[in-house]
Amino acid sequence: MVNRGLVIALAKEPFREWLLSLPDPCDMSLEEINEDRTAYLVPEFEDDKQREKAIKKVFEMIFEDQLADWWTREEDWPQKRDLRAFRKWFDLRFHSVVEDLVDDVLVDE
Repeated sequence: MVNRGLVIALAKEPFREWLLSLPDPCDMSLEEINEDRTAYLVPEFEDDKQREKAIKKVFEMIFEDQLADWWTREEDWPQKRDLRAFRKWFDLRFHSVVEDLVDDVLVDE
């Protein structure tokens, strides 16, 4: 077991609308967008209060990573990227227990 929690950010309609507004629009359903999402290791948490504290520490990195996965020109990213916007754009799935089942050394790239 590792001393981390895990969160997956699932895109919601505002994210899809942003994709459609880009200079080279990407017309995909939310189901297609969310087919294989990045899982993020976050500070460990045991309750809702700790979980909220953990997401406040990392939401900006997750938000920007999600945008960059689809479009790298930052000038086309939404200007407002605060916690409220993040929650409007993404549905979060949390997991408090993360088991490492691989015997190899964990590599941080």
